Amino acid sequence: MDTTDKPLTGPESLLIIQEMIQAAKQDISDRSFDFLFWGWLVLAAALSNYVLLVVGYERPWLPWATMPLGGIVVGIYHYREEKRRSVHTPVNDFLGFFWAGMGVLMVMIIGIGMVQGWQKAYPLLIALYGLGTFVSGGALRFRPLVYGGAACWLLATAAFMVPFQTQLLLLAAAVVVSYIIPGHLLKARFRRGRAV
Repeated sequence: MDTTDKPLTGPESLLIIQEMIQAAKQDISDRSFDFLFWGWLVLAAALSNYVLLVVGYERPWLPWATMPLGGIVVGIYHYREEKRRSVHTPVNDFLGFFWAGMGVLMVMIIGIGMVQGWQKAYPLLIALYGLGTFVSGGALRFRPLVYGGAACWLLATAAFMVPFQTQLLLLAAAVVVSYIIPGHLLKARFRRGRAV
């Protein structure tokens, strides 16, 4: 220890602990935004794609064109949040790198789907959603995300065995159980924690 460091007083120690608790709560809040935003966007795109496919529209994939716009919205959101954040936690840093890596893998799978066909790409994306939510649930110690991730793996397994049209419905189910429901529960948990 440097001799110029002076010991912290009780109130100073308490202030540091309170800042770390608030930072951890903010981590949870940030993740609820991501899960809810992407969950609702993917749900809308998957169901719209399904309906357009059923009615015989020439370009049923068109709803997926909203995904790059979604990436821009999320990027702006996180840029602004990062400017406001005063304390960084290891959990936040880990999840940031983890989801950045997941994003790269998703883009790779989408590229393969565009070239090789979507029949195998969507089950892989569902499985990847499962990995992301399972690991995030473990890092945040939030069981609904863990269970949602495990449910995605079951849905991904089923998706390999059904026609493409049905895969769209399984993809929609996957984001409901792994993103939307846990996202709302995370948001509620954050609000309860703030009220305490």
